[in-house]
Amino acid sequence: MKKILFGAVCVILSAITTGVQAQIIKDYSDAELEVYYNKRDIKDTLNMDTRYQDTKMSLRIGGGHALFASTKTMWADSLEIYNHDLYMEIYFKLNPLGSGVWTPMGSYESEYLFKNMPEGKNTVYQSFGFDRYTYEEDIEPQEWILGDSVRSILGYECRLAECDYRGRHWIAWYAPDIALSEGPWKLGGLPGLILEAYDSRRHYVFTALGMTTDVPGKVGIHIFTTLDISTIPREEYLRLRWRKMNSREDPSEKLRAAGIIKSKKQEKPVKQNYWRQDFEETDYPHVMYLKKK
Repeated sequence: MKKILFGAVCVILSAITTGVQAQIIKDYSDAELEVYYNKRDIKDTLNMDTRYQDTKMSLRIGGGHALFASTKTMWADSLEIYNHDLYMEIYFKLNPLGSGVWTPMGSYESEYLFKNMPEGKNTVYQSFGFDRYTYEEDIEPQEWILGDSVRSILGYECRLAECDYRGRHWIAWYAPDIALSEGPWKLGGLPGLILEAYDSRRHYVFTALGMTTDVPGKVGIHIFTTLDISTIPREEYLRLRWRKMNSREDPSEKLRAAGIIKSKKQEKPVKQNYWRQDFEETDYPHVMYLKKK
């Protein structure tokens, strides 16, 4: 039965991917620099040494704009745009019908952050399961306190800075020799590129792995989106993402709604199993539930 359900899910995903594929809706500029980071986020704050996820991220900078997203996810979405047939061929090799396992084409990190796109604003996009959402916000600069500490990262002398931003205390190490006021995620505004940043609890850690300037004319900074996307306020986006992350919805409900399987009365309620995790920004109405051991 699980294999049948998974096969039906693949059919739905195939229909969604084929009918509503990612598109570039606006090019802003060519990238002048691409910085590669490792993003480590803790999946269980009560067991930090064993439950975490590492994701390779890319920060593309150019023309006063920046794009921050999973490197593999950007690759997959680019392939979907420029060679959709090959995208689908690889997709079904990774996810053969009846296998009972789903592997994303890109990575499990699917959020896109478009910085200063449009001018003076950030745009955030992510898909939650079968649904896609976006929000736009005014750029809110961090109020950094510069420190005296110095350390070397990737051969650059980096200086310490700290700030409070949207519910977390952030520590950053920036390189004055790289005169770009950018950094991973929404962090930036320092007199140099941020090469490492983490919150005081180390629930999120961004560490630069390398960078390249061999990108002008090769890599663009543009907005990816889909046609069936819902625009909502930032707080609603975060609340919705939180609810979906913690709801443990029965996936067969989507299949019943699509008419793929017959309706069946649910015999037992789905057990709630709250994550011991929160997002980079925590300043939205919600309750941080922790499952007791």
